[in-house]
Amino acid sequence: MKRFTDLFTLTTVAFFLAFTVFTGCEGPAGVAGIDANETCTVCHNDNSGLLAKQVQHSNSGHMTGGNFERSDADCAACHTHEGFMDRMESGEMEASADISDPTPPNCRTCHMVHNAYDSTDWALAYTDPVALWINDVTVDIGAGNLCANCHQPRVPSPLPVMGGADVTVTSPYWGVHYSVQSAVLWGTAGYEFSGDSYPGKGTTTHAGAGCAKCHMAEAYGNQAGGHSFHMAYDYHGSDRPNMDACSDCHSTATDFDIGGVQTAVTELHDSLGSVLEGKGFISGGRIVPATYKADEAGAVLNYLLVKGDHSKGVHNPAYIQALLKNTLVSLQ
Repeated sequence: MKRFTDLFTLTTVAFFLAFTVFTGCEGPAGVAGIDANETCTVCHNDNSGLLAKQVQHSNSGHMTGGNFERSDADCAACHTHEGFMDRMESGEMEASADISDPTPPNCRTCHMVHNAYDSTDWALAYTDPVALWINDVTVDIGAGNLCANCHQPRVPSPLPVMGGADVTVTSPYWGVHYSVQSAVLWGTAGYEFSGDSYPGKGTTTHAGAGCAKCHMAEAYGNQAGGHSFHMAYDYHGSDRPNMDACSDCHSTATDFDIGGVQTAVTELHDSLGSVLEGKGFISGGRIVPATYKADEAGAVLNYLLVKGDHSKGVHNPAYIQALLKNTLVSLQ
């Protein structure tokens, strides 16, 4: 009898809580009794849109490859949701402390989830232009400004300066770190040799399109596009580019090597790598700790910048090719 009574009590409580949630939702202002049909059900309804986004995100690099266990204060600032929110609040480059029980970047990292309990909860959390850490150049790539807060170069220490002093590197991990895309899109952050031309600066076509135009194109399941952010998917055992991202501008393209840009950039980058390795400046794709002239360290920085961009020139064909060509000439 007691078991039945307990079960009845639990069922009653559960029903009451569910009824309260959907008839008495309240937002941050604390206004009780708001009809859930005007608030909660904007997102929580019988539509599968929210679920689709969650499924896509579950296969994104943020969830599967973001290394959110790197939760010490300096890494947590971008690798974890908590660290990112912390440093965006403070305006610093690092989180204020190490993060316990970290979580990867998620819905609440990017969106205003459960702030107003209405359609504005879908809004992006941060959209202001971003002043890059490495050179204080301000980039403005629309909705991609949210991404730029993390997808930007770190400041190498020491940082080579044109005409400046020699640079002593003590670690093979010296450089711009990874995820430098916003700077490359904007055509900045490279070590630009004096007297050379560097096209592709500012609001270029791809910078104007931002990040979402390509990386959040029509989703292919949870493999590409949408909130997966991936640019390719598996099709019968082979990778296929998600050309929905490009078709508006490149209607006849069948892959990302449009105009041979990726081929040209890969050849230039490989050539630069060979020269740098031949001079003993890099080994295994990383700098060899030593003391370098500013231009020599700058040449390695450019190699690492293009490597960390991962687009093989697509993000900014003009700037990347000029950067690589001018760097090769400087080493002759």
